[in-house]
Amino acid sequence: MKALTSLLFILGISFLSFAQNGKLNDAKESLKEKPSTSTTTTARSNSSSRRSSSVNSSFDSGNPLLDLTFLIAFNLTYGIVVESVFELNSRMHSAQISTPNHYGSFIYDDVNDVAFTRLDISNALVIEDKNLYGNHLNLNFRFAKRFDLEVGYLQLIERVNRQTEGFSLMTSMLNYHRVRTQRVDLWFGLGAMYVANDVKEFGFAYGGGIELFVAKPISILASYKGSSINSREVSKSKVLLNYHLKKYRISSGYEHFSLGVSSIGAFSLGLRLSF
Repeated sequence: MKALTSLLFILGISFLSFAQNGKLNDAKESLKEKPSTSTTTTARSNSSSRRSSSVNSSFDSGNPLLDLTFLIAFNLTYGIVVESVFELNSRMHSAQISTPNHYGSFIYDDVNDVAFTRLDISNALVIEDKNLYGNHLNLNFRFAKRFDLEVGYLQLIERVNRQTEGFSLMTSMLNYHRVRTQRVDLWFGLGAMYVANDVKEFGFAYGGGIELFVAKPISILASYKGSSINSREVSKSKVLLNYHLKKYRISSGYEHFSLGVSSIGAFSLGLRLSF
């Protein structure tokens, strides 16, 4: 009887152990699930109707008051998102990208610290616990004073039941730097996300961030990038404390990843090199 009880206990523990798939496996399985066809078709139909109605009312109204309202709204939106008429003569309007040796992302006067382009390469180790960790590689190419092209690759690894699961997420963003001062760098952008492994799905991406240069050589950075793949959220966000040392930046902080049904919070430690 004792032998039978022990056997049943061992089998039960084994079953529970193998039933635990891990966060990365759950994330991939949830992202592979396709949304129902009827819901997708209805949503697209409604969206198409709204767009058609919006276009007709905005451009074909034949009402001067509506046209004026649209013109005012357009200019207000442009002023908020891109640049207002009040900023045309400001120092921020002509702010330049700073060289890697300069503390801060932008500079006003010192032509010796002006860069026409700049490449930042950063790599961070992210750790949730001893079984779930990964690497976050990021390339950022700044150009034309106000823009940057950002490419990121996140590789997570999880050990569950003596097996290893992997999750690969690639991100590409074109960012516009809306606030460009020597103390504040604020940006937003659009792009795409791609989940590899056995998911193999693309998603439209959006995001933004801010870096505050509070006191040399310290800055605080916060950013977010999000997408939807098969109606599931895929996003990554971070809050970092940075120490600037000429061409190098040492970072430490917190990164969070929403991958379908899985939520992962990780400690981050990284290094950036600028050219």
